This record gives sequence, structure tokens and C-alpha cells, in this order.
Amino acid sequence: MLLPLLILTGLQLYDSVNAQRRGLEDLSKSRAAEVMRLVDAQVSAEMKLARALASATPLQNDDIPATYAQARELVGIAGTWRSVRLSDPSAGVELFDLRRPLTARAVAIAPDAAAFARTAASGPTIGGVGFGPQANPVVPLHVPVMRGGTLRYVLTVELDPMSMQRIAAARFPTQGVVSALVDRDGRFIARNMNYAKLVGRPGSAYLRAAVRQGGQGVYRGFTLEGTPNYTAYVTSPVTGWSTHVAVAAHPFDAARYWSVAVWLGVALGCLALSSLIVWLILRDIAQARREEDRRRQSQKMEAVGQLTGGIAHDFNNLLTAIIGGLDLVLRRSEPSDRDRRYLEGALDAAQRGAKLTSKLLAFSRTERLGVEAVDIRAAVDGMSVLLDQSLGATIAVVVDIAPDARWVSTDRNQLELALLNLAVNARDAMPGGGVLTIASEMSSYGRKGGSSPCVALSVSDTGQGMEPHVLEHALDPFFTTKGPNKGTGLGLAQVYSLATQSDGQVMIDSVIGQGTRVRLLLPVASPSQIAMAETESASKPDEPAEPDGRRVLVLDDDDSVRNIVVETLRAQGYVVSEASTGEEALNALEKIDPDLFLLDFVMPAMNGAEVARRARDMRPDQKLLIISGHLDNIVLDAAVGDVSFLKKPFDGPTLALRVAQVLNETEPANLS
Repeated sequence: MLLPLLILTGLQLYDSVNAQRRGLEDLSKSRAAEVMRLVDAQVSAEMKLARALASATPLQNDDIPATYAQARELVGIAGTWRSVRLSDPSAGVELFDLRRPLTARAVAIAPDAAAFARTAASGPTIGGVGFGPQANPVVPLHVPVMRGGTLRYVLTVELDPMSMQRIAAARFPTQGVVSALVDRDGRFIARNMNYAKLVGRPGSAYLRAAVRQGGQGVYRGFTLEGTPNYTAYVTSPVTGWSTHVAVAAHPFDAARYWSVAVWLGVALGCLALSSLIVWLILRDIAQARREEDRRRQSQKMEAVGQLTGGIAHDFNNLLTAIIGGLDLVLRRSEPSDRDRRYLEGALDAAQRGAKLTSKLLAFSRTERLGVEAVDIRAAVDGMSVLLDQSLGATIAVVVDIAPDARWVSTDRNQLELALLNLAVNARDAMPGGGVLTIASEMSSYGRKGGSSPCVALSVSDTGQGMEPHVLEHALDPFFTTKGPNKGTGLGLAQVYSLATQSDGQVMIDSVIGQGTRVRLLLPVASPSQIAMAETESASKPDEPAEPDGRRVLVLDDDDSVRNIVVETLRAQGYVVSEASTGEEALNALEKIDPDLFLLDFVMPAMNGAEVARRARDMRPDQKLLIISGHLDNIVLDAAVGDVSFLKKPFDGPTLALRVAQVLNETEPANLS
């Protein structure tokens, strides 16, 4: 009588285990498809920008010099373009390459390149990964320029595969999962493990066989590191590239082993053991779903970071020119000038715009955080006037900073911005007035390897509280319950970004009708950090030192920003030389001996990191100061290392003080 029941139980367990296997396959396929969609979106955006250049008026009018200048400008804006080339297939020559001066002699196209150029007349075509000059990996994007149905030019944009690498590496950690993006020949464009070694190299035989087959599916094989795995792959109809996500073979093979164990259990009558196996499988599936939900939230935050980071970079360049120009005009105007108040109003508006871009940059994980020991008590005291103005007379502020929970390791400016954001949110939650409490206490939070001590900085209000569905999305960027033109939805998201980048956490407790408490868990500052902060506070100069005729070389490809920096430094008494390209600046270094080399980070052809490295090779003791509106910290650290930095936008006094600080350093910043 029990035999049919045991057999039925065994069949159900067998089906459940196979369902787990299918679920793992479907999950891997969905991850591969998600990465492929992100890469397709990136490539489509690059194609649109390349088409815009190809259809611009200069190229349509055969104005090659203007097209060359326009291409250089787009390389600086895009950030993912290494170079741009223009070819004439009918003449079999390359008209220009941004890596060479426009006046350089035209280069002949190889016969196979000319044949490919003619086939590109069907529309924009993206090629496979290859290597450009200096062994830099590039991905060519070819855009035909037609005239009356005939191919006139081929515009080729060489993309930096690092943008695809960030997508692949950010979606999957290097533990447990190997993800890769390959071209139509099976060569690696991006990979979350050993990228620098493998980019442009062919994948395994299993991978290449899947590429030749196309479409999507799952295959079993070995990674280049020798790990057995099951790999899900998806091929893009846009590029012909494919994404491969390799998961260790054990979870897949385990299903087969469990099926054997189940039938042995049926034979031995282990109904209880079989039931336990089902429970464990269901628990693992539920845990995998929770992990996937957390991963998607992280991906959403990173996508916002990439978008807002690029926008903020452009705004910071504009604001640098505006703030610097207004500052120069104000310094030259008389206090009695009746137009001075308009200039001061414009400067105040530009500085508020800089604060907004600072909020946007909080989402970019590559942005440099100035981590230091921060005295919470001093920070709150310094904000007292600003808090009083922001909160109004109907809200009482109570500050309770514990003496043993006073110092944290984070970015001071971002912490003050987070406190202001939390205070403004609390004010809006208390329209009739109430009490705002800023307090701190020692606490701890879980991390890999155990728990760590931290400072819990809390901001509490006695306001309306949050509904559960509002609390669930409170940390999402651009989520707001305020009316139009009354909120950006960036406040709590900036707090979350500060906490995660400081290796901390954010916790929110809210009860309808009783109020809300936001707890910001931040690492405790080390004794050495505290000692350094106290020393700098005691010795920090109020005014920059006298220039004494020191020479400064300024490099920035943006004319408006460079002119403002040069004019400001000359007004301070420095002897200033300027350059608009990396090559021009390096040539100037051979002729002059500047006390300081001030250079932009984001530039076409050679970025600031590459120029800094070559400058230090020429002059090992050369002092450097990099300026940027959105610094890619990953790229800078990989290419240069630690170096002095000034963030755009800035005004004249800030620039003068930072230049003086770098000049007064006894040793140059380390580039190793």
C-alpha cells in the first residue's frame, strides 16, 4: 500500500530537482540577456552619436578640417571614443585620423580594408575587437556617408571596450560566476576575470563553437582557468556579439545526483529524507530569488550613476567657466557698482547648480570620495546657521552627539550634504512644526568575516511618517512623493550612495503619525586619521602663499575653462603657459621648467592620466594637479596612482589655495 505513495513522492521529487536545474538555466540565460541588452543599448547610443557626426553639415559639405575639429570635440564629450578616422573608399585613402595632425599626409587603405569599406555602404557596421597603436584594444564602428546612392566616405569611430567591460564586470562579481562579452569571431571584448590579459584574445573551443552556432542556449565546458561549468549564452541581433555567463557545474550536476539519491530513498523507504530534500531545494530557490532582487536593485542604482555622472561632467565644465568668469568680474568691480548685485546673484545661482551636480555625482561609483576623519559635532555646529535657515522657526533642533561616537571616516562635504538632505525631508514631513533630533551612538553592523564597530548617526523627526509602500522605495533615485517642482527625489538616494561608498549602511524606521528616523552607519575613524585631521585643522592656512613669480603650465582642451584658469592664475601673479592638447603640453615641458603642471583629466587622444604619466617620465620631480568635473577614479588609479586633484567647478580663491598647497608640498604625489 505504501509503494504507490513512495513512487509518487519520488516522481515529484525528481521533477522538483529537474525544475531547479531548468530554473538555474533560465536564470543564467536571463542574466546573459540582461547584459546583452545593456551592451546593445550602449552600442546603439554610440551609433546614434556617430551617425550625427556623419550627417553633420561640415562632412556633407566636404569640409574636412571642420569635420576633424567636430570629431575631436565629440571624442572629448563621448568619453568612450579613442579616435575617429575618415576614409575615401573610391580613392583608397584615409583622409584623417585624430591620432595624427590634420596636416599629415593621407594614408593608403589596405586592399581588404577598402573592400570592407565598400560593403559598409549598407549601413552602420560594428566590427570585432582589435588593437590600435600602443596595443590599445579598440572596437571599430563604421558609418557610411552616401551621396546620391553612392558611397562617398566611411567614418570609423574606434570605441574603447572599457565601457563594455564595466557593464560585464559590474553585473557579476569575480567569485562564482564568469561572464564575458565576445565578438563574432569569439574574441573577448569584456570579461569580469583577467580582462587586461584576455581582451582581444580568442575564447575557449566551447565558446567559439557556441558563437558559430549563434542564437542562444546552454553548453557545458571549461573556462580558460580550467573550471568546469555550464555556460548560458545569448547572441545580439544588433551587433552579432554574444554574452556568455558561466556558472560552476556543481549546481547543475547536483540535480542528476539528487535524482539518483531520490530513487535510492524510494527503494529504502526514506520518505522523511525525501521530504527534507524538497524543503531544502525550495529554500535555496527562494534565497536565489532574493539575491536576484538585490542584484537588480544594485544594477538600477549603477545605471543611474552612469547616466547622471556623464551629465554632471558636462555641467561642471560649463559651471567652471561661469563661476570663474563671474569671480574675475566681481574682483574687478567696485563695491558701489550698481550691477554688482546682479553678478553676485548669478554667481550664487551657479554655485547652487554646482551643489545639484554634486548630488548627481553621488551616484557614480567611480567618482573620487575625499575620505578623511570627520568630526560630526564640528560638522553639525558649522551647519547650524544653514539648518536654522532651512528649517524655519517652527522646528526645534536637538543635537546629541556622544563623545565616544564623534569621529567617522567619510567625505566631509558629502556628509554635510546628506545631513542637509535629511533635515529638509524632515521639515517637509512636519508642516505644522516639530522637533528634529541629530544624535550619534556607537553601534555595529554585519560584514563579511563578522561584525564591525561603527558610528550610528541618526536624524529623527516627529512628522507624519511613511506609508509601507513609500518606505520600500525611499532610497530609489528620483522617487519622490512631493509635487511637481518641489522635489528631485535625489535626497535619500544621495544619503544611500554616501553610506555605501564609505563602506557603511543606511537604515530607515518610520511609523505613521509618529515620525521617521534615518540611521547612517559609518566606519569609525582610526586614531591616525583623527590625529591628521586635528593637525591639518590647526595648521590650515586661510590664504594661499604668495606666487613669487612661479611658473604654471595649464592643459585643458576646453577653451573657456582653460582661459578662466589661466586668467585667474595670472591675476594671482603666476607666470602661466597654456596648451590645448596633450602633445602640445608635453612639447612645452621640453622647453620650459614649470613649478606646477595643471591638467584636465577628460581629453581626446590622451587623457590626463596618460599625459601625467609621460610628464613624470620626463621630469620625475614634476608637481602635478589634475582637475576634472567627473573623475573616473578606476581609470586614474590604474594608470597613474595617487595624485593631487581639484574638482570642477571651482572659483578663483579655491583654485589659488589648491595651487599653493600643491606647490608647497615637499614631495610630489606618488604615481606608482
